[in-house]
Amino acid sequence: MNWWIVLQVGRWVTSITGLSEAYLLSDEAFFAQPISQQVMVLEKPDSALLDVALFQATNEARRVAGLSILQFDWALYQAARSHAESMIQHDYTSHENLYQLSDLTLLNRVKKQTNRFGRLAENIGRYQTIDTPEWFSARFNARRQQYEYLSSESKQLYGPYTYASYARYAVVQWLNSPHHRDNLLNPLYTHVGCATRLSTHPFKQRRPPFGQVVQNFGTPFTTTQVGR
Repeated sequence: MNWWIVLQVGRWVTSITGLSEAYLLSDEAFFAQPISQQVMVLEKPDSALLDVALFQATNEARRVAGLSILQFDWALYQAARSHAESMIQHDYTSHENLYQLSDLTLLNRVKKQTNRFGRLAENIGRYQTIDTPEWFSARFNARRQQYEYLSSESKQLYGPYTYASYARYAVVQWLNSPHHRDNLLNPLYTHVGCATRLSTHPFKQRRPPFGQVVQNFGTPFTTTQVGR
């Protein structure tokens, strides 16, 4: 096995003791882990870590709002992941997948995985992965053959978010949108699957690299009362 892969797996196990356990941590415990504070390497992002961070940032927002936290659900996660991957691959942002009609709607995507959920909702977003202010400049670095993003005045270069800060940034964007906020803070939802996939060729275009971010919420048919 490649030594780099061994190193990364070892670091993950040491820091969080595995992916499944990371979903069982509280948001406070997860964000206290040093691995969550690492700066994203956009050319080789740790997608699994980013997905966990988005899940934890979602529950952080619900906890702060006084709501019950959501349980991780593998079927909702698979549906979210496939849609994020499709949006990155085909460069679109929509709840409808016109590139694979069997995945056209959220219901189609979830029903491929399970029939347990009687209530569903989806939040999506396309958010840049470079931490810049609202106004900034882009220039092409001929030596590195890639774009850089910088302050027009000070020429300060802007870099990627950390895993934690990007997940929290995406959740804040949703909270600032009434419809997305209603989904995220709906006390009727009990389960969630979150996924993010990043630009496949970052820094190669003038526009900053970005992520396609997806939250899939669900309430099983048997659930009658949620929240506190």
